[in-house]
Amino acid sequence: MYLLVIANLSPRAQDRFQWDDRIQRISDAVTSMRIPEARKWIQAERAARPDNLCLDILESHADLYELFFNESREAFKRSYPMFSKRIERFEEAAGDSPFRGYGLGVIHLCKAMAAIRFEKNLDAAWDIRKSYLYLRDNRRKHPGFSPNDVYFGLLSTLLGSLPNNYQWFLNIIGMTGDINGGISMVHGYILSKDPYRRVARDVALLVYPYLVVLYEGRPDKALKFLDQAGYDFRNNHLHAYMATNLQLVNNQARRSVETAEGIQKSDAYIDVPFWHFEKGFGYLNQMKLDPSEAEFLRFVGRYRGNFYMKDAYEKLSWIAYLRNDRKKADEYRKRVLENGSTVTDADKTAMRNAESGSWPHPLLLKARLLSDGGLFRESMEALKGKTMDDFQSPAHKAEFAYRIGRNQDLMGDRDLAIRHYDAAIGTGRDVRDYFAARSALQAALIFEERKDYTRANAYFKTALSMKEHPYKNSIDQKAKSGVYRCNMALKSINGRAAAR
Repeated sequence: MYLLVIANLSPRAQDRFQWDDRIQRISDAVTSMRIPEARKWIQAERAARPDNLCLDILESHADLYELFFNESREAFKRSYPMFSKRIERFEEAAGDSPFRGYGLGVIHLCKAMAAIRFEKNLDAAWDIRKSYLYLRDNRRKHPGFSPNDVYFGLLSTLLGSLPNNYQWFLNIIGMTGDINGGISMVHGYILSKDPYRRVARDVALLVYPYLVVLYEGRPDKALKFLDQAGYDFRNNHLHAYMATNLQLVNNQARRSVETAEGIQKSDAYIDVPFWHFEKGFGYLNQMKLDPSEAEFLRFVGRYRGNFYMKDAYEKLSWIAYLRNDRKKADEYRKRVLENGSTVTDADKTAMRNAESGSWPHPLLLKARLLSDGGLFRESMEALKGKTMDDFQSPAHKAEFAYRIGRNQDLMGDRDLAIRHYDAAIGTGRDVRDYFAARSALQAALIFEERKDYTRANAYFKTALSMKEHPYKNSIDQKAKSGVYRCNMALKSINGRAAAR
């Protein structure tokens, strides 16, 4: 048998925390999104071992994934109270099993993430704190229990990304963050060979690439990891969704569609309408308008939640706009106003654009989509012969400069890219759009890669200084992480210089 963990001496306590091959099989099913199948196995396992609380950990993950991807408010009403009941069972369980503190930390975190999805942010903050404290204490009591590192590393990274003026408050309530240390914990667990290496492996493989992209600013490193870490994207839908998402936002539209199309089709898996959303983007960013429209229509027709509905309808309006069908474009824009929520940056931007009554410049829109899809030369060809003087508004001038700079950046001509980024910053600083802020962020990443941390820091802070623009939350998050990395690097350099 691969793994058998029995925490305490009494038979009753032994029954409460058993993680063996049967439990691992169910865990693998849950984290592959084979949730209908996993629930059948959980039911059978409860009949055989009703006191095994490890099943509560698995059910918490299953509930979270279903709530996250399908955003059903009816399911939320049924499932959300169950997190508290599971927590109560763990709190009542006696003994010193590492799975007790681990389970409490994991279930509180699952509950928090479900709450965030349904805009219960204060409840989420409370559960995040409890999760952190349980996992921190469990690491101290059971330092050899490596699954702690996955979730504690995730929380440490998230907390470390908060601005410095919040860190004093975190210290008061017993929480501290560490971006580099947190990411290292997750990566270290992936590489570990200890007896617990499978317990949280799928979760570690899910979160690590995101952490690398968001907090190290290294999409190249994350995409390389996806290629080398032995993922099974065909059979693990959760990992495939993560890969599709990262490929999309890092200019690999063709690969994103290939990954999404390559998943195993089976009733054993939870049905996720977001696959159509992802494929719609993948096709749109290759200017394949017909299949893109079909996928977005499938998404809005099947999805019953609010997240990204405005974004999807905006993309449908763009498709009609690019076809010069203004009547249909206006119809879809009206649906942007009527459907979905404004929680995500993308939905906020779609709403703002719809309310403005203005449309993107068609040439710049085409260049943007091609660039976002990784078709940089085709994007440059679309803009061939144009200069900033060919555009009237400051927003269009800034977008043109940013788009040229971004293509040059991604094609490897970084010095020329910085010149165009600077032009976009100068022209778009006072424009309520994201081109100046994104230009500052990208220029900062170039200088950070060159180890010019002082200039990188200045550009990161320029990005942070931009007010009231779309995608501010995501750009600010990346910029804050960049400031942290640069400050740490400068501190290390100054420390070595002082030691000489």
